[in-house]
Amino acid sequence: MVNFISSGDNTLDELLGGGFQKDLTYLLFGDKRVTSNILLKTAVKAQISLDSSNPSGKTKVVFIDGNNRFNPNKVSKYAVTQKLSPTKVLENIIIACVGTYDQMIELFENRLAKLEHFKMVMVSGINILFQSSEKKTLEEQIQVIEGLNEILIKSAPIFILTHPLSKDTTFNIESDKVPFSSKFVLVLINDGERYIEYILIKHPDLPEDRRLRWKPRNPKRLTLKRTKNATIDCWFNLDDEAH
Repeated sequence: MVNFISSGDNTLDELLGGGFQKDLTYLLFGDKRVTSNILLKTAVKAQISLDSSNPSGKTKVVFIDGNNRFNPNKVSKYAVTQKLSPTKVLENIIIACVGTYDQMIELFENRLAKLEHFKMVMVSGINILFQSSEKKTLEEQIQVIEGLNEILIKSAPIFILTHPLSKDTTFNIESDKVPFSSKFVLVLINDGERYIEYILIKHPDLPEDRRLRWKPRNPKRLTLKRTKNATIDCWFNLDDEAH
């Protein structure tokens, strides 16, 4: 039986067949606001599932912040909705702020490889960390990510990375031409005006799929156009429209 870790996003969980699972590497492409919220919620949700399988209660979630998106206030608020202690939740999230490719490699090789009791590693803004390195192509970046996974193979954490896309960025990936390993899961998330679109591009066990999460409509509020010299008849007309 596969144990899934919820992303806190029901639509994404459905797309992934239940949520995130061990032995897979997830690469989420999309708007940084949406993908960052997914990471923050997952960091909370993970502690519910992972702690239940770890009697010591020392399970840690590693959050590598490459684009300054970790928000402790959001984590605390979401922890409360899950009936968890915000203080304990934050204590179980190890934050590492890195700004370059070299710093990320040093973190994995010299620190995370020696750390115990962590079952999930998140990297927010993986592409930003490559901007100052020679690893420019997606294929080269994927090879690095696979190497990072090998460093942590003893801990076998769930590995989730986000690749922010700006509104002006066109997503142009041909997964059949990039040598992804069988453990890679690729998801594209488009934040539209009316809905958020989730596209499963690659998964070792699931076919390509697409889901939509419709955004709630904000009710239109009646706006009164008040002019400096409005007549009394004008005010009566506005009162009639309001009713």
